[in-house]
Formats: sequence, structure tokens, C-alpha cells
Amino acid sequence: MIAAGDQGDKVMPAERAVAMVRPGSTLGVGGAGGVQEPDLLIETLARRFRETGEPGRLTEFHAIRCGEIDGRGTSLFGAEGFVSRMYGGSFWPAGTPALVRQIHENRMAAWNFSIGVMYGLLEATAAGRPGLLTEVGLDTFVDPLQSGGALNEAAAREPAVERVTVGGRPMLFYRTVPIDVAFIRGTTSDPCGNVTMEEEPANCGALALAQAAKANGGRVVVQVKRLAPQGALDPHLVRVPGILVDAVVLSPGQRQTTHVEFDPTLVGAARLPLEAVPIPPMSADKVILRRALLEARPGETLAIGFGAPGFIPAIAVEEGVFDRVTFSVEHGVIGGINGYACGGRTFPCAHNPEAIIDAADQLRFFAGGGLDRAFLGVGEVDGQGNVNVSRFGDRIPGAGGFIDMTQGTRDVVFCIRLGDRGRRKFVPRVEQVTFSGPRALREGQNILYITEKAVFRLRPEGLVLTEIREGLDPRRDVLDQIGAEVRVASDLIPMPDICFRDAPMGLADLWTTEEKEKT
Repeated sequence: MIAAGDQGDKVMPAERAVAMVRPGSTLGVGGAGGVQEPDLLIETLARRFRETGEPGRLTEFHAIRCGEIDGRGTSLFGAEGFVSRMYGGSFWPAGTPALVRQIHENRMAAWNFSIGVMYGLLEATAAGRPGLLTEVGLDTFVDPLQSGGALNEAAAREPAVERVTVGGRPMLFYRTVPIDVAFIRGTTSDPCGNVTMEEEPANCGALALAQAAKANGGRVVVQVKRLAPQGALDPHLVRVPGILVDAVVLSPGQRQTTHVEFDPTLVGAARLPLEAVPIPPMSADKVILRRALLEARPGETLAIGFGAPGFIPAIAVEEGVFDRVTFSVEHGVIGGINGYACGGRTFPCAHNPEAIIDAADQLRFFAGGGLDRAFLGVGEVDGQGNVNVSRFGDRIPGAGGFIDMTQGTRDVVFCIRLGDRGRRKFVPRVEQVTFSGPRALREGQNILYITEKAVFRLRPEGLVLTEIREGLDPRRDVLDQIGAEVRVASDLIPMPDICFRDAPMGLADLWTTEEKEKT
């Protein structure tokens, strides 16, 4: 073990640092998508494996996959024999064929749990607890009554979660995964290994991962962009203290995100004018997002999920109500305009953030009911209101923070584009249950499913058509175009016509009128 005072020994080349990973080790990897990717560490380790065959048979643990481009980040662990077990909060929407093939052919055992659970497991490991006890995941595919989060037969032979009863209530107990080596990333480190993250647009569990490794007697390797003299760092800005760090690897070319060298508006060092936010042109997606935003109310804290919902802040800008609600994403960013809304390609960040807290803290807040409302995309939905976003045949996007948000939030709005894909989106039975409609009903949640043609609500009898675009026929234009069994409400009404016009909806005036009527 390297002592905190051995300052010179902590700064070392990547090749020396990754040698701490031994055959059969459990490696924890930080980052999320295109942010906080410890790319130099992963690439150096992967190159070592290609050249020497070591270290093989790893167990790899990532709260959320990192690397937005195939051939980067955690996708590199798809090489034959490199990894024998993988625990992930997310995987890949489009594939990374080598890794997915390893999973489908049972060459590595793989499990998918929600991101919040993955962070919770790190916190439990760091505290010396045997596992995480929570309701998150009940009645979804991570429940042992379904697949227990196992993505293949190899994982199913090693159950990682149990369904138990505590105080008369069903709960899930997830067993911890001891970490031998942690790969994390920051912006600046001093020779002692104290790490700051001033250029990181999200903070994705680096401290919890480092603490989990140290609690197991393991090692922590941090990748940073620059070095600072000892004593030069503001202690209030240190996110990972040097007492937890064994090796510091300098990567001067480290980008802020996969696609961005450095944008000061992602970390509050500059402001992006609202006038610079691109306003989406009129389209089916814009209709959906407008109708979704009509559900929000002034003063609410809103979460937006991956995909189309990331553009809802741009709709709020166009309507002049952006400053009357607070948007957030699961990766710890509170306030601001999601990068998608500004034409970016990296979801876990925002321009003009009000706060950047740890993703683990954010997801705990979400799971505990801290949100007023969540707007989320959909892969497929069935007549019971069940939603799948996590697995579609050979594609394994993973659950991400979806389960934490949908189980912890009373009002959930699902955004679904029908187009000519109705039978692919609305199906007789979802392939995998990432959100349970029957559970939501039991828990008294208010669930809405919005498309560009119609709006559905979850009621005791299942999915019910409650709104339809003016001029459309419920049977011909909706029910006959989808594959799910849906009922039609006796009080069916037209969708608001303001969602379809070229001009803004006038939401600011609507909210002002509502507030005056209340007073």
C-alpha cells in the first residue's frame, strides 16, 4: 500500500498503474457515457491484454457504461477472455457486437441493475455491509420472480439478488460486489492524489467507487488532465481525497466529454444565452414534447430521461417558462439546459447547471420521491402499461436510472412517437419489464403515455385512450395501428389544439392565469 506521504510514488505512467489489475481481479470503472471516461486507463489495460493475454478473467463493475462511441470505454471489455463477469447499470443501445456476443453466447455472466442500485452497492461495500436492501426493482426484470437482473444463463446460475420480506413488505436484497481496483477520473490532482473535478460536467460516483475499493483492501487509480503543486488545491473542491488514491495518471489531452474539448457553460464557468438554444421545428416529436410539458406546473422539479425528453427544456425556452421550473438528469446535474437540447451528443450534462452533485446522491433523491414529475422515453409498452427500455432481442441498452425514477416518482409521463411504428411501440407483451404498470396502480402513481396522435392513461382496467388529435378516428387511426389491447375512455376528449400550431402555445400566460385564479 502506498502511504499518503509518499507523494512522488503516486504519479506514474498508465502502464505501471494498470499493472495493479491482476488476473481474476474485480475492476470497478467510473464515468457515464461521454463524461468522466477514464479512457487512457481502459485503453492501456485493453492493450496490455491484447499484447500479453493478461489480466484475463476479470469481473467488471460499472454503475453506468462509459464511452459513447463503439471501440471506446467499457465496450473494450468485449475481447474474448478479458472479462468473465460483468455488472452494469447500462450497456449499449446499438450493440458493440463483440461484447454483446460474449453475453449472448454465455462467455461472460452479465447482470443489469438500475444505476441507483449500482451506486448503492458501492456505498454498501464501502460501509462494510453485505448488500443493499431496497424496494427499487420490485416487479421488474431485476426481481427474482422474473429474471433477477440476469442477462444470460451464465448469470442466472449465480443469483445476485433475493426477494425478501421486511416488516411485512417485499423488498430486494442485492449482494455486494467487492472491488479490487477502481479506475476513476477527475480534472486536477496534487502529488498526494487529492482530486478536483472543476471541468467535469457530471460527477459519477468516483468517491463511492474509491471508498468501495479501499474497504476491500483494493487499489484506486485516477486519471486527470493536469497536476497541481502540493497544497495548491482548495480543500472544498476536492471530491476524492488523496488518502484513497494509490496512483495518479496524467492525460493532458483529456477531453471534457467524448465530443467536446472544453465548454465552460457545462460547468458554470460561462453562461449560454437562452437565445442561443435551438428551437425544434414543428414535428411529431415536438407535438409530443409540447403535450408533455403541459403536464408540468410552475415551481416543479422535473427529471428528463435519455432520448427525446432531453429536448423538453428547449420547448420550455420557447414558451418563456424555462426559469419557472427546474430540470434535472439522473447523473447529478440540477438545473440548466440538457446538452441534447442544444444540439449536443452527450446526455449526462447540461449548459448553465445550477448544481452538480454526485450521481449517487441524485438517484437516491429520485428514488425517495424527491421529484415532482419525470419525462421518459419508451422502447415498447403493453396493454397493462408495462414499459420496456432495457432489452430488445440482441440489443441491451440496460435499465440506466429508469427504474429509480419511475418507481420513486408519483407523476410519470412517457413520451412515445407512433409514426408508422405503432405495432413496434405498443405490443401485446413487452419483452422485458423495466416499469410495472400493475405496481404503479397499486402504489397510486399517475401515469401518462403521450404520442403525437393520442394520449393514454393507466387505469385499473389497463391502458385507456383518453385524448385523440382532432379529426382522427380512434379505431382507424389509433387502435388498428397498435399491437396492444387498449380501451377507449367514455369521456374521450381532443388533444389540446395549441400543441399542433406553428406558433408557441402561450404556456407562460396559461400558468400566470392559473396562478391568479388560485389567489
